[in-house]
Amino acid sequence: MEPSSTLAPFIAWLATREDDEQVRRRHRMLVEHYLVWCSTERGSLPDRRARFLTEHTRNGGRADHLEAALARFDEFCAMLSATADR
Repeated sequence: MEPSSTLAPFIAWLATREDDEQVRRRHRMLVEHYLVWCSTERGSLPDRRARFLTEHTRNGGRADHLEAALARFDEFCAMLSATADR
């Protein structure tokens, strides 16, 4: 899946869930980076996520910021999945 086709709806959804603009921007940036990174990586989702977290923190990123962003992205994906079945 093309990262932009997932990211645009996530950004719109995130605006309805997160009041703090700085947090929204950080989440968008981290999720975008994650989606682009995953498009070139192999392995199971949990394995890719763990490797991305390791790389992110090794490069000076904060684990808590990435975990919060990916938790919001998971929430978005769960909502999409739940509404796709209807």
